Amino acid sequence: MQTPNFLTIHLVSLLVAFIAVYFLSFSFSVYPIMATDNNNNSLTTFQGLIHENSQINSTPNSLLDLGSQNSSVNNSSLVTSNNTSKNLISTEEYDKIKNCSPDTDKKPSSIEYLTFFNCGHIKSTSSSLTAYDNDDDNNNNNNNSRTNQTVREFTLIIEENQSIPIASNGLTFLDAWTFNGTIPGPTMRVTEGDLVKINVINSKENNHTHSLHLHSIHPSEMDGIDGPGGFIKPGQNFTYSFTAQPYGVYPYHCHSTPIDQHINKGLYGAFIIDPKVPRQNMTEMVMLMNGYDLDYEKEGIGPSRIPTPQEFEEDYMPQAFEHGNEVYAVNGKAFDYVENPIPIHMNSDYRIYLINMLEFDQVNSFHLHGNMYKYYPSGTSKEPSFENDIVTLGQGDRGILEFKYLYPGKYMFHSHINEFSDLGWMGLFNVME
Repeated sequence: MQTPNFLTIHLVSLLVAFIAVYFLSFSFSVYPIMATDNNNNSLTTFQGLIHENSQINSTPNSLLDLGSQNSSVNNSSLVTSNNTSKNLISTEEYDKIKNCSPDTDKKPSSIEYLTFFNCGHIKSTSSSLTAYDNDDDNNNNNNNSRTNQTVREFTLIIEENQSIPIASNGLTFLDAWTFNGTIPGPTMRVTEGDLVKINVINSKENNHTHSLHLHSIHPSEMDGIDGPGGFIKPGQNFTYSFTAQPYGVYPYHCHSTPIDQHINKGLYGAFIIDPKVPRQNMTEMVMLMNGYDLDYEKEGIGPSRIPTPQEFEEDYMPQAFEHGNEVYAVNGKAFDYVENPIPIHMNSDYRIYLINMLEFDQVNSFHLHGNMYKYYPSGTSKEPSFENDIVTLGQGDRGILEFKYLYPGKYMFHSHINEFSDLGWMGLFNVME
């Protein structure tokens, strides 16, 4: 009775083993082919991605035609409809938007100075791509798509004993001191995050030590106060190197003692750090308010000083120098924009980078007739602080004005300190339809 059961068990075992061997051989014959196909598909897909990426990387470094790619793009702000905020603009294209002059050696007249921007020589950049990040409303954004910095190089040559015309009546400022031959010096323009290198050369014919001090964030050795950068002797030079930050509008000037003499002589200019995300595109101008004490040396060469203990006990106090300006101007030449009104167009947007570098007077002001403007103190914010037709600034103070005219005609702009206006600080906008 047990033999049939024994045989049955063996037959079942043989059947199970046969089935197992069959399926095992099937897996070895089929699955290697399937695995190879999967690997080939993966390789094909990977090669496709490389090809696509190579096409992306070969795209010319220019502002993308966002309008043709996405009809819902807001061209004024360049924000994509899916809020990715990663549109790209090349360094070269951004410089075109800034109206950078290719002639960095040019000595612009006061009329040309108004719209003359020196963006330096670009020596190197990674892919030349800057990332638009439209969610950036502060100066601490580090979301930069570039792996390397754009390097911009400038050269400022300091020359003394220059004769600079400061009024159309033939009045000349004798023994002026200049950066690159003009008062004010060139408007240097960079982008936040750029590596800036400014080579300052003190001509060997000069008689004084000079320096360069820029208002922005930089290391102390680049501040133009101490060390080699604070004392450039005649015939010597120093290169100031720093990363441009934060965005805004700044003055630069010589900081050698007596500082008021070096500024009065003409050693100052404008330094613009543009945000990584371009501001709204509009026609831009620079206006640097200044003045001239024509007999500075006769009045006494500073700096003023505090009394010594002995002088205090003897009631002998050092007298403060009584310096005063005889001529006031914007961009270096009195009444220049009265005699040559600035042509602008009705219903068009305009932006002014305004800096006050007036020495010997506590304040200066900018008043615009027949209009109001949005004002951005120091240009370090993308939102205006107020809207007005007048702003009052201390020395070295600055800001950005934005406005447009609704009606045609000639409109005055000037200091609201009437003495300054009478002595040269006024101009006219000729608004055309």
